[in-house]
Amino acid sequence: MALYLKSKKLDLGAGKDLFVLMHQNDADDLGVKEGAIILLGYKDIELYVKVIITDSKVNEGEVGLYEELNEEYHIPVGKKILLDIPSTSKALDGIRKKLSGQRLNEEELVAIMDDIGSRRLKETEVAFFVSTFFNPGFTQEEIYWMTKGMAESGDILDFKFIKNNKDLVVDKHSIGGTAGKGITPILVPTLAASGLVVPNTSTRAITSPAGTTDIIESVMPVALNKEEVYKVVEKTGACMVWGGSLSLAPADDEIINVERSLRIQEFQKVLVSIVAKKIAMGSSFVLIDLPYGKGTKIEKPDDLEFLKREFEKLFDRFNIKCVTHKRVIKGPDGRGVGPLLEMKECLRVLERDEKRSEDLEDTVIDMAAKIFEGTKKAQKGMGKKFAQELLDSGKALKKFWDIGKAQGAKEIVKSTQIKVGEIKHVVKSTKSGVVKNISTRDVVEIARSLGTPGIKEAGIYFEKMPGDKVEKGDTLMTLYATSQDRMEEGIKSIDLEKLYEM
Repeated sequence: MALYLKSKKLDLGAGKDLFVLMHQNDADDLGVKEGAIILLGYKDIELYVKVIITDSKVNEGEVGLYEELNEEYHIPVGKKILLDIPSTSKALDGIRKKLSGQRLNEEELVAIMDDIGSRRLKETEVAFFVSTFFNPGFTQEEIYWMTKGMAESGDILDFKFIKNNKDLVVDKHSIGGTAGKGITPILVPTLAASGLVVPNTSTRAITSPAGTTDIIESVMPVALNKEEVYKVVEKTGACMVWGGSLSLAPADDEIINVERSLRIQEFQKVLVSIVAKKIAMGSSFVLIDLPYGKGTKIEKPDDLEFLKREFEKLFDRFNIKCVTHKRVIKGPDGRGVGPLLEMKECLRVLERDEKRSEDLEDTVIDMAAKIFEGTKKAQKGMGKKFAQELLDSGKALKKFWDIGKAQGAKEIVKSTQIKVGEIKHVVKSTKSGVVKNISTRDVVEIARSLGTPGIKEAGIYFEKMPGDKVEKGDTLMTLYATSQDRMEEGIKSIDLEKLYEM
């Protein structure tokens, strides 16, 4: 039986989830218990919300609205609001079917993505679905329908209004799993400085010390809505924003929240997530970065070839040109690890600072060259030279801050102005040799012990990188933290024999 209850505003925020407060008697009449998901309706607005039951905060006949429902979703106060039990879920039926090892059809997968994106499923139910990526996994056809459903679970952007873009919308995405995320903040303005349209969304850290979003937001706002993104891209040709602030493939964001708590990702899920986000972003040409090596997400050559092949095939089904960039990882991308340390590295490259990481710069140039040549911005074999000129001339740096100011940055920040944790600890080598590899897994563990990505000032700066000669007593790295407790945790997590292979 549906109920119509008078809405009452609560001076409380609910955070990520949407909640309502119901009196115990009303909950009994509706037949729901604490934590149940119910349908809330007002005119043409329909939302799925969780129930909190109370005997005191609201009276019988009232429903309490948390701030988000009133302010973000415009549910009015003092009006009769429909509350009802949702009909039987096709999504849950599909999840049960998949857990039993059966294949799902288009209708079932689209329903699952829609229900996840609309927050109709509990976190535990989403977790059950995530588990099916590991066992039994999905067929190629299931992957296609899931990707389509995930992309269509939210908005799909269209940048055809941008003059002279010739319907060419370019982007880059990495599968992640590396220490250091300094590539995108350099690559995007370099590409945009050539006249390419490059609307880029990124994520916060899932398994790394810092996500691209965590880095960029240290110098400019990244939480922009769709209209703001359109304005920034129209003005500058690019953007660097947090995907979570847009309603792009929201089903993916909900799944990521589960993955983040478990700190796990599976290759098929990575494939679906990235392709869906690029569809939603209106991309027509995408470079996929595939870092592989010891301690990364990809350690086996077979896995590398699988992802390369599957990305190319899946993008092609959606008429998106995809080029892949395979690269061996022997250490962090750049010397800094942690949001502010990584931004410092990015700015050094853009500023042409003599202390800049040449390895990070070379990686950016290699990727830019593939994109320039693939989009005919540069002739075959001339892409690297073109990218180098854009960096050396200062055009990439100017474009970075053009984007920053358009997104709301209040000031231009130089690399020398970026302050990191005041508490530091120098780690010295106990032997001599040549650095062969720096373990990504151990870097992640140390950085997270220091407080990354939540504490932006925390992190690691590496003095010695793969290929460098080391003498006993040389400084290998410096740890940065904002508290002595965090620093002690970071120091305790260091095992030099595992971290540095010489």
